[in-house]
Amino acid sequence: MAKRRNDSGGLSDPDPFAWGLSLLAALFSGASYLEMRRQTRLTAEEREGEFRQTWFSARRTMIYSRKVVEEFETYAAELRFGQQEFRYGVGRMNLPRSTVRNLRRLHTNCLNNAMHMADDLDEISEYLDSSYSQVIQNIQDKLTEAQIPHTYDAIILIFKDGLKLYEALIDEVGRKEGFAG
Repeated sequence: MAKRRNDSGGLSDPDPFAWGLSLLAALFSGASYLEMRRQTRLTAEEREGEFRQTWFSARRTMIYSRKVVEEFETYAAELRFGQQEFRYGVGRMNLPRSTVRNLRRLHTNCLNNAMHMADDLDEISEYLDSSYSQVIQNIQDKLTEAQIPHTYDAIILIFKDGLKLYEALIDEVGRKEGFAG
């Protein structure tokens, strides 16, 4: 995240562009690895245990993803950059250092979330068979149609829409495999 210190009372002048990119990275990284590749080399008991553990990890990542985007949304509203053009250098803001630290933490959380989402969806793909093909195709189609958003609010909407599709996959897996509830 680019920032400049200025001389006006310890304020910083960060650009929100990297924050938006980190949300997009989380959304698209998951789909990059998502596919059907039924793993057959495990016993049924080993497969179920590992699949179940992988499902719960993916479920926690989806919960955390929702929290990350909701926190981002609160900053976009509070700092009034949601309608700003999503382009580097357009949205510099004079913010107190404490706010910059919080946003830097959120940025780090977004990037970590992107890594976990990619890992979890890659791992869960080891267990998916053709019965999941439609929900996977829905995710791929939606993300293929996505355009680079023009505003930060549009990033939030795209992320939430994509997250709903990932959650639908995880929910369907949980129901079919008996992991949920």
